[in-house]
Amino acid sequence: MPSFSKTQLKILKQADLESTHLSPERIAQIATQSDPKQLTDDQLLEFLQVCNALYRSGEPFISDADYDFIFLAELQKRHPQHPYLETVEPEIVAVGKTVALPEPMLSTEKTYSQSGIEKWLSRLEKAAEDCNVDFSTLIIRATPKLDGYAAYDDGKILYTRGDGRKGTDISRVFERGLKVGGNGKRGQGAGEIVVSQTYFSNHLADYFENSRNFQASIIKEKDLEQHALDAIQNHAAVFFPFSQLPAWQGTAAEVLADFDPIIETVYTLVDYDVEFIRTRKTVYKDKLQA
Repeated sequence: MPSFSKTQLKILKQADLESTHLSPERIAQIATQSDPKQLTDDQLLEFLQVCNALYRSGEPFISDADYDFIFLAELQKRHPQHPYLETVEPEIVAVGKTVALPEPMLSTEKTYSQSGIEKWLSRLEKAAEDCNVDFSTLIIRATPKLDGYAAYDDGKILYTRGDGRKGTDISRVFERGLKVGGNGKRGQGAGEIVVSQTYFSNHLADYFENSRNFQASIIKEKDLEQHALDAIQNHAAVFFPFSQLPAWQGTAAEVLADFDPIIETVYTLVDYDVEFIRTRKTVYKDKLQA
């Protein structure tokens, strides 16, 4: 049965998530059994909060798939409008005074199937009609959803995502030599700190349990160990702006006609860890962005 490490317990204490409804032993048991139906609503929520805090701090306790498909799915099933489903949880590893982000970095809307995309496209079509826009001419841009450490670069300061509205200054990563992916320019807004899968496997896997551990280590205030500095200096680790991500582009009709091939293509566009397919679109009555 898994148990919390000293580092994980420290993270939970820092996040004020020491057990209220669940003991550490009970949390470990739940992680092993992967059966959320036995939990009360309060226990399920606490388990999700604990696992999410550890994941964001580079010390995951359960897999991404178990978190999303088993436990988070159970909360969505019980309470589709639960506030937790719309909450951006603060990153734990970054310390320091929080400051307002230049623009909000909110949660993405998740979907795991073609039917979910079809529902999203239906909402987009309705919004296009409201804006007197020809839906068939809209271009959909599909990019990999990087599984890195989210941040925002305004050209002067690099902020953690924090709670989505306030973050912490981690500009020190650029002082350590971290480069910007894509065209290499600062000030391109939201993105993620990521490390090459190939480089991680060949040079870092002996030092870090997973790439999330490495990403978290980069932004900490302490001096970096040599293998982490090497990854930065070799440009294997970068801050990659979302605007610079390679993408598939096409119409909604093309998305529906070639859904599976498009997904396969998107997953191969980068040599970084990629999360499950997620979408987010904000539609305004006076302006349609797609």
